[in-house]
Amino acid sequence: MIKYCTPLSTDKLNELKDIYNSQPKQELAWRKGAEFEPALAVLKDYVSNELGHNYWKCTQGTFFEARQPYRIHTDTAIDEHNHQTIVIPLDWEYEDDSRLSENSLYIFKQRWHLEATNFRYGSKPSTDGPRYNTDTREYSKVENLEPNNFIDKDAASDCDHLNVRHFTGLSVEAKLKWEPGKPLTFPRTALHCSNNWHRLGIKSKLGLSLFTSL
Repeated sequence: MIKYCTPLSTDKLNELKDIYNSQPKQELAWRKGAEFEPALAVLKDYVSNELGHNYWKCTQGTFFEARQPYRIHTDTAIDEHNHQTIVIPLDWEYEDDSRLSENSLYIFKQRWHLEATNFRYGSKPSTDGPRYNTDTREYSKVENLEPNNFIDKDAASDCDHLNVRHFTGLSVEAKLKWEPGKPLTFPRTALHCSNNWHRLGIKSKLGLSLFTSL
């Protein structure tokens, strides 16, 4: 399932931001993070309504305050039945002349059923190691791979924070707008990435990701 979820009320949006701001932060060079569990307590009924059932679980997730656009990755785990990712955009910091309406998340048709990873086809291992997930540099275990396919030039240009080789064999299934207060959901197994929102004048983005299982 790939869809926009019901927009959050201003009160609920502010409540989630207050929860994030009240917590200790885990800080890395490219992002800050905080525990998701306090937010889950106030979102349980909302998530059930959006998923259409109440037998989901959520043992993984995170608040994220990203300073860098995201690489191609998945939100998978090998020790549970991967279900849906729910991304809840909360806030952003941006320049006066920013193009906020162009801020997007790309969902690809390809799927992955192993541990969460960044997809960096053909890249050499970096000296600083992976950001959080492992790095996958060859795509033989990617489901629905289209070896002779490459995403269109507009999408590649929109994601120019990434090496074009990383899109080898991938095809776009959906392009979703990322806007505070307007959550979205997609399969945890789906490869996905952000566009290069730095180029749009966005400095940082705050959101909450919930990784549900069955």
